Amino acid sequence: MKGKEEIQNLLQMISSMADEVNSILVKAIKSLQGNAKQTLKELEERDEFIDRLENEIDSKCLRILALYQPEADDLRTVIMALKINNDLERIGDHSINIAERAVTIDASLPETISKKLTYMGSIVKSMLSDVITAFIAKDSASAKSVMAKDDEIDDLLKEIVSLAIFDEEGKAMGREKALAITSAARELERIADLITNICEDIVYMEEGITLKHGGKM
Repeated sequence: MKGKEEIQNLLQMISSMADEVNSILVKAIKSLQGNAKQTLKELEERDEFIDRLENEIDSKCLRILALYQPEADDLRTVIMALKINNDLERIGDHSINIAERAVTIDASLPETISKKLTYMGSIVKSMLSDVITAFIAKDSASAKSVMAKDDEIDDLLKEIVSLAIFDEEGKAMGREKALAITSAARELERIADLITNICEDIVYMEEGITLKHGGKM
């Protein structure tokens, strides 16, 4: 039973990590609308906590593997926890990158681009929130629903890049700000990809089905 308790505690640690990363993402996206410098400073400080927590979770996983030698479902859970932990830390890093771009953007965006970027951010936020819920509930069906949103994120990235680089309003902003906008959008797209990875890991953890590289839902 001790091994089972350790795994349950591990899942709670992952949940705490996910909540912290979610909070950082929400603040990073909000920084696109203003107060970016102060937000960036705060998030850089919180990133140190994320890094420490990632190391603690990694150590916990390795301890469980070494001491309890879990098999079947438990082994799959620990291995997926290692991967999810890494993806969450990377989401935190990409979120801070968004806040860095927000400093350059300085909250002044053409209305069309602002709406697209805000909408893209809202979808990514909902994806992360929903995947956290799916992970806690061990709900592979919900994880698959989250994955379905990734195509919309890819489409929004293309639209924002086109508006910032080729649209007249985008050109009027200047090259530096246009590049910051496209970079912020790419960071959101990368976060959506990492969330999709977590969804795939949840499905594998619960169903033993691999969705990566052409696997079917």
